[in-house]
Order: sequence, then C-alpha cells, then structure tokens
Amino acid sequence: MSSVKPQTLGTVMNNIYFKSRKTPNELVLRAGQKQYNEINVIVSNADKNKKLPHSNPFLVQAFIKQVVNRHDNIDNMKFTRQGKILFTTKDPLCAVQLLSLTTFMETDISTDVIWENICSRFLIFDIPVNTPLEELAKEIQEKNDMDVIEMRRFLKQNSVKDMSPVLITVLGTTIPDEIKIWFINQKIQHFIDRPRQCTKCYSFAHASRICDRTNVCFLCGEEHVGPCQGPEKCINCKGPHNAKSTSCPTYIKEGKILEFKCRNHITTSEARRVYH
Repeated sequence: MSSVKPQTLGTVMNNIYFKSRKTPNELVLRAGQKQYNEINVIVSNADKNKKLPHSNPFLVQAFIKQVVNRHDNIDNMKFTRQGKILFTTKDPLCAVQLLSLTTFMETDISTDVIWENICSRFLIFDIPVNTPLEELAKEIQEKNDMDVIEMRRFLKQNSVKDMSPVLITVLGTTIPDEIKIWFINQKIQHFIDRPRQCTKCYSFAHASRICDRTNVCFLCGEEHVGPCQGPEKCINCKGPHNAKSTSCPTYIKEGKILEFKCRNHITTSEARRVYH
C-alpha cells in the first residue's frame, strides 16, 4: 500500500485563488438583492485592437430598443475615450440583457460589468493555510448571507507559515465590521490597494506592460545607462527624492485616490478625475 498521502485542496497551489462558478449574469441578478448605487455595463469591440464605431446616438437608441426590452431602465449611455459604450442602470434584469448582447449594430462585441460599482473587498486574517478556499467561501456565504465572487490568499511561494490573510470580494457595497466563521466573530478590514507604478517610466497612471515610453532611471528621472551619477530627482513631482519614495506627494495623492475608489465603489479613473 502506498504511504503517500492524497493531496487535499488545501495543500496544493490552487488553494491560493478561488473564483465563483456563477456566471456574470447570475452574479448581476444576485446583486439585485444587495445594496448598490448603479450597475455599469461596458460594451467593447470583440476585436480588442479596434474601437466600436461612434454611431449616431439616435441610431444606437433605436437599436437598443429592439434588443433590450427593459430599455426604459437605462439611466445613461456614453461613449468612452477608449472606443467603448458605457450603459448605466439600476435594474439587474436590464443589465443582464445588455450583458447578453453578442453583436451591436452589426459589430461583434464583448460585454462586461464594472465590478467595483457593485462589490466590496475586505481582508480577514489568521486563516489556516490548509483550509481550502472553496470551503472558506461556503462558510462565509452560509453564515453571513454573502455572495463571494473571488478570494485570494496572501501567501508567498515556499512559505512555511501556518496562517495567512485572505482577500475576499463579495457582492454589495456595504459590509459589516465583522463576519462569523467557525463560531468565531472575525473582524474584517476594508482592502485599499497600494499605489502601483510602471517600472519603465514610474508613472502611476498605467501598467508596465502597456507603457510605450522610454525607460528612465528611478533615482534621477533621466535616461542613461550604467550607475546613476546624478542627484535624486522625482520624475513625478520633481522633488529631491527618487521616484519610488513613499513620501512623494504624488505617491501620497495616489494612495488617497485608491482609498476614495474603495470607499465609493468607483473605478480608479473615476476617482482620479475627482483629484485632478
């Protein structure tokens, strides 16, 4: 007989991440039972390299009236600078009908929800690392009337820790101060992401993978090869410190933007507009 113990979900790397098996449409319908301000549906060209044609709003309205029978519940429509169309509604059924579209005025499309508008994220701490996240999600949902969308365990590879924090995303824009798991009233903490910088140009406005700017030195903010010889100068605020400094006014401002985003359930770009 083999002496090798069978692996459980809690002992393999896929226990780092959990995602609900419910479809986006199912989750949006369930969101209707929670508290939220609005549901925003993004319509994009199925070809990610192309924008949607900027059609006459009258023609767009006529098309939507034909394919969405709850169109009267659309509160707003706008064309975005990224070549997409954003529909705003408070009606989950209307949102689902929009999400179900596959073509838009003869253009193949993809659709998605801006999840920040209808979800909350929080951290719980000291969760045993051998507890399957699927089991934890079930416990949270059954004991707290919550719908868990996804979970992520904060655990470094090859870590020997027995406990770890877990980041949880749930439907609804309000969360309690604590939740109950395993007879324990567990305090929770709102999750506010830290500012993230492009590692090429050190901007906070985009990720490195989409940066089309020239690489600069984070110490002096200039383009050069070899060790930096110049005085420290931040490329963002022009202050006498390097671009990675957490005391940089731009870094501090970005932190406030992310906190505003979290507490108001809006996107980063929306929060950034408030501060600019």
